[in-house]
Amino acid sequence: MARLSPSRLPPFKYRPPAQATSRSVGFWLGVGIFLFPVIFVWFLLRQGHSTTSRVIGFAWLALMVVAMASGDRPASTPSATSSKQSQPTKVEAPVEPLIEVGAQQLAQAYDRNTVAADQQFKGRRFKITGTVDSINTDMFGNPYVTLRGGVNQFMEPQFELDEDHANYAAGLQSGLRISLICTGRGDVAKTPMSKDCAPVN
Repeated sequence: MARLSPSRLPPFKYRPPAQATSRSVGFWLGVGIFLFPVIFVWFLLRQGHSTTSRVIGFAWLALMVVAMASGDRPASTPSATSSKQSQPTKVEAPVEPLIEVGAQQLAQAYDRNTVAADQQFKGRRFKITGTVDSINTDMFGNPYVTLRGGVNQFMEPQFELDEDHANYAAGLQSGLRISLICTGRGDVAKTPMSKDCAPVN
């Protein structure tokens, strides 16, 4: 077999290695990354996209995830705070003023109309003023006083003192004019009865 002489060999030409082509992010891919980063960022993993494109795409994806996560948390907005502050506060009902009545007026009210007198005095606090007729205790040992002004001597209005004012009752005398704050409890045979009475200071 014949050998080729070095002078007859074809000349050697140097060919540089082929460089990888860099893909650019197309217009619609960019729009997709902006609107739907979860789906379209995946396309950036394909061979040929630059590191800069991938960094920008994944950074935008991370920003969208953080924004969605923070949007799920309830935030106290200024409008909500102002609406809470603008809500009307509960206003307590004004205290009903005490009814002031004399012992004779109270007895006459029950003598005229027991139902109407109960509506005015029963279960309500009122101030009573009159002259002491007698100082007594009931069957349970609770002190009470009767004030003059009843229809007759057997129907004088009765006022039971609370436990804290037993000593006050012990110091009373017949004919002494006093004022008490009591709670009405109706009547017994048209005789006005009251309880939880305390002296007016």
